[in-house]
Amino acid sequence: MRICRLCQGEIELERLEILPTTLACSLCARKNKLGTPRLGRMIFDGKTGGTLQIMSAQSFKETKAYYEPVGPRSVIKNFSRNVCS
Repeated sequence: MRICRLCQGEIELERLEILPTTLACSLCARKNKLGTPRLGRMIFDGKTGGTLQIMSAQSFKETKAYYEPVGPRSVIKNFSRNVCS
Protein backbone atom coordinates (compact mmCIF):
# COMPACT_ATOMS: atom_id res chain seq x y z
CA MET A 1 0.00 0.00 0.00
CA ARG A 2 1.27 3.43 -0.97
CA ILE A 3 -0.11 6.83 0.02
CA CYS A 4 -0.91 9.58 -2.50
CA ARG A 5 1.34 12.61 -2.06
CA LEU A 6 -1.49 15.02 -2.88
CA CYS A 7 -4.59 13.82 -1.02
CA GLN A 8 -2.97 11.40 1.48
CA GLY A 9 -5.39 8.68 0.30
CA GLU A 10 -4.45 5.17 -0.71
CA ILE A 11 -3.19 4.65 -4.29
CA GLU A 12 -5.20 1.98 -6.09
CA LEU A 13 -3.54 -1.44 -6.41
CA GLU A 14 -4.35 -1.63 -10.13
CA ARG A 15 -2.64 1.74 -10.69
CA LEU A 16 0.46 0.58 -8.84
CA GLU A 17 0.61 -2.59 -10.95
CA ILE A 18 0.63 -0.53 -14.15
CA LEU A 19 2.69 2.43 -12.88
CA PRO A 20 4.83 1.16 -9.99
CA THR A 21 6.66 4.49 -9.53
CA THR A 22 3.53 6.67 -9.34
CA LEU A 23 3.17 9.08 -6.43
CA ALA A 24 -0.50 10.04 -6.92
CA CYS A 25 -3.82 8.23 -6.99
CA SER A 26 -5.75 8.19 -10.27
CA LEU A 27 -8.20 10.88 -9.13
CA CYS A 28 -5.42 13.33 -8.18
CA ALA A 29 -3.41 12.51 -11.31
CA ARG A 30 -6.44 13.22 -13.50
CA LYS A 31 -7.45 16.35 -11.60
CA ASN A 32 -3.92 17.83 -11.66
CA LYS A 33 -3.08 16.51 -15.17
CA LEU A 34 0.02 14.68 -13.95
CA GLY A 35 1.98 12.41 -16.24
CA THR A 36 1.68 11.62 -19.90
CA PRO A 37 -1.62 10.30 -21.25
CA ARG A 38 -1.42 6.65 -22.26
CA LEU A 39 -3.34 4.76 -24.89
CA GLY A 40 -3.84 1.05 -25.19
CA ARG A 41 -5.63 -1.81 -26.84
CA MET A 42 -6.79 -5.26 -25.89
CA ILE A 43 -4.84 -8.19 -27.32
CA PHE A 44 -6.61 -11.56 -27.47
CA ASP A 45 -4.58 -14.77 -27.77
CA GLY A 46 -6.77 -17.69 -28.76
CA LYS A 47 -9.38 -18.71 -26.22
CA THR A 48 -7.78 -17.10 -23.19
CA GLY A 49 -8.75 -13.74 -21.78
CA GLY A 50 -7.28 -10.63 -23.31
CA THR A 51 -4.37 -8.58 -22.05
CA LEU A 52 -4.09 -4.82 -22.10
CA GLN A 53 -1.18 -3.37 -24.07
CA ILE A 54 -0.40 0.15 -22.86
CA MET A 55 1.75 2.41 -25.02
CA SER A 56 2.69 6.01 -25.62
CA ALA A 57 0.59 8.20 -27.89
CA GLN A 58 3.36 8.10 -30.52
CA SER A 59 3.53 4.27 -30.57
CA PHE A 60 -0.25 4.04 -30.75
CA LYS A 61 -0.35 6.46 -33.69
CA GLU A 62 2.41 4.59 -35.56
CA THR A 63 0.66 1.21 -35.27
CA LYS A 64 -2.98 2.35 -35.41
CA ALA A 65 -3.43 1.31 -39.06
CA TYR A 66 -2.75 -2.33 -38.13
CA TYR A 67 -5.61 -2.40 -35.63
CA GLU A 68 -8.40 -0.43 -37.30
CA PRO A 69 -11.46 -2.67 -37.65
CA VAL A 70 -12.48 -3.15 -41.28
CA GLY A 71 -14.31 -6.46 -41.05
CA PRO A 72 -13.92 -9.96 -39.66
CA ARG A 73 -10.33 -10.85 -38.74
CA SER A 74 -9.33 -7.31 -39.69
CA VAL A 75 -6.11 -7.26 -37.65
CA ILE A 76 -4.69 -10.15 -39.67
CA LYS A 77 -5.84 -8.61 -42.95
CA ASN A 78 -4.40 -5.18 -42.15
CA PHE A 79 -1.11 -6.63 -40.94
CA SER A 80 -0.72 -8.87 -44.00
CA ARG A 81 -1.62 -6.12 -46.41
CA ASN A 82 0.77 -3.57 -44.87
CA VAL A 83 3.74 -5.92 -44.46
CA CYS A 84 3.58 -7.48 -47.90
CA SER A 85 3.29 -4.21 -49.85
